[in-house]
Amino acid sequence: MIQEVILITANFPYYPGEQFLETEIEYWEKTENIHLTIMPVGIGTEKREISKNISINYSLINKLKKYKTRIIYILKSLKCKIFYVEIYTQILQKPKNLKMGLMSVVKYLFFKDKLKSFLIENKDKKLVFYTYWHTEVTYSLQSLKQEYDFLLVTRTHRFDIYEETRKHHYMPLRRQFLHNIDKIYTITKNAEEYLFERYGFNKNIIETSRLGVKQYNMLSIPNEEKIYHIVSCSFLIEVKQIDKLINSIAELTSIMQGVNITWTHIGSGALEEKLKDHAYNKFKNISNISYEFLGELKNKEVYTFYENNNIDVFINVSASEGVPVSIMEAMSFQIPIIAPDVGGINEMVLDGYNGTLLSAKPSIVEIAKALSEISFFKEKSTRENVYKVYKDKYDSEYNYPLFIKNILELNNC
Repeated sequence: MIQEVILITANFPYYPGEQFLETEIEYWEKTENIHLTIMPVGIGTEKREISKNISINYSLINKLKKYKTRIIYILKSLKCKIFYVEIYTQILQKPKNLKMGLMSVVKYLFFKDKLKSFLIENKDKKLVFYTYWHTEVTYSLQSLKQEYDFLLVTRTHRFDIYEETRKHHYMPLRRQFLHNIDKIYTITKNAEEYLFERYGFNKNIIETSRLGVKQYNMLSIPNEEKIYHIVSCSFLIEVKQIDKLINSIAELTSIMQGVNITWTHIGSGALEEKLKDHAYNKFKNISNISYEFLGELKNKEVYTFYENNNIDVFINVSASEGVPVSIMEAMSFQIPIIAPDVGGINEMVLDGYNGTLLSAKPSIVEIAKALSEISFFKEKSTRENVYKVYKDKYDSEYNYPLFIKNILELNNC
């Protein structure tokens, strides 16, 4: 019997974002006896190529930016019990969260109406809903689950888990939707404990299922002793702290004056021009540094860059992370990692084994000191250890087939 799987995404298959789904979707395509439908909440101007066997349903496209639609759902929210429960349990303690709470209820009711219509149209099918983010669209399915009898699983990443990453440290509605869900798949062990301790989810419905990236049997070879290539890859936004990285590399040049240092950054964002100016001013009088901002690269282009360049170390200095796919990609090429102890990074970077684990809030001096351990990053054993951790935890050929198998087996219980 063909199983109907509905994957709800933020934008995928449209750009930007959710690049990590590009790999996972290939394993869904290969799975027999399922029909996959993607339901994006938003769309972009450019669309990724996906298999013709995968359907796209546009029922959930968020139309709340339209004034009339937004007003209708605001009025509905003012009559909704969930809104007042949120006020009494969360918002009264922090009144500045009122608008956020209201808009969360607005989205919840919008998605609930759209999904209810979809469920009525497909009432004769046994559906599996897989939401890629644990947000209002998941809550709406939780509220419909008992009436329409479907399987519901969700993934959680970072923004949809950690209250500390949200404005005013507030996760709207989360504590009202702890039930009527079959499985919550986290991508780190740390997140499992957080969901249980912070919100009170039943431990039995939480399970870690790591993301993964492909391994193309291509390895990045370190440079000779006096050449040092550092790579970073992230959006150019405040939380990624690329300004701090620039300052740390400038500090490094004075420590390693006899070494020719190259820094390459992959990624773009709102701070791009500002950071380019900052890098120019920091590096213009330093003779042993060269650098390049490559801008936004597609997933395949990142792999091509790693294939064609000798890279000594990959560095991340972000103030907040989940499990960066950029680190997994570097690890698949045997590139050692420097990264801070935030989110799930301490499950990826084993200090002194496959890289250097920085403190959660590293100083410029600490980052520069970590970067200065050039011989450690070039050592054959270090790079072999990087690959071992990748194969053990982040190999897509193992992680995604097992993840899909587990979901489908839940549906057959």
